[in-house]
Amino acid sequence: MKSNALVEFNNVRFCYGEVCAVDGVSFSLAVNEITVLVGPNGGGKSTLLKLLTGLLKPEDGNISFYNGTEIGYVSQNPSFDMTFPLTVEELVLQGTLPKAVKPFAKYSQDQKKRAADAVMRAGMKGFENRSIGQLSAGQLKRAVIARAIASDASLIALDEPDASLDIDAAKELYAILGTLKKNKTVIIASHNINAVTEIADKAVYVNKAAREFDRPEELKQLLKGGILL
Repeated sequence: MKSNALVEFNNVRFCYGEVCAVDGVSFSLAVNEITVLVGPNGGGKSTLLKLLTGLLKPEDGNISFYNGTEIGYVSQNPSFDMTFPLTVEELVLQGTLPKAVKPFAKYSQDQKKRAADAVMRAGMKGFENRSIGQLSAGQLKRAVIARAIASDASLIALDEPDASLDIDAAKELYAILGTLKKNKTVIIASHNINAVTEIADKAVYVNKAAREFDRPEELKQLLKGGILL
């Protein structure tokens, strides 16, 4: 494993039946850096995130993790019962819960502080007492990201975080994501090439195989507005 790597994909292969989504994929995620995955629909970006988070298991190859790595996963369309009486603060506090939850235990002052800091970082200050059912799509996405920030996760994986957002909301969201590498490692799968390359430290072009670019701007120039190399 590289000295600054938090995670390494080593010749990873995964197929859905006879169709291989990714094959021979190798790349690494460095500590406190933002890596973006770009590529065509069906190229394997979401599959790689599911492999990373353990939702899928590699058929060949392996994924190596630095000891103690915990992952916070934000799916493309987080599903909630929007009629459930859950506030933004309560949603974010869930991120502070330990794996072994004690029945009827109250949140500590430290947990509440972590949640408050996460709400601030995600741009949701002032929305703490608002029900999730009253949030816009962009506000809900930021609240879910705040929950991931509040957790003990050292790595946050986001799948198309700007899906269903308008241009202004997406711009605000990527500005927030760009600040996360202060104390988190981040991987983002996105079609928004212009936005993600602006905040990324490294880009990975994914189309069944993977190709790393230490200069995201280089990939942006190669694509020139397209999504195929």
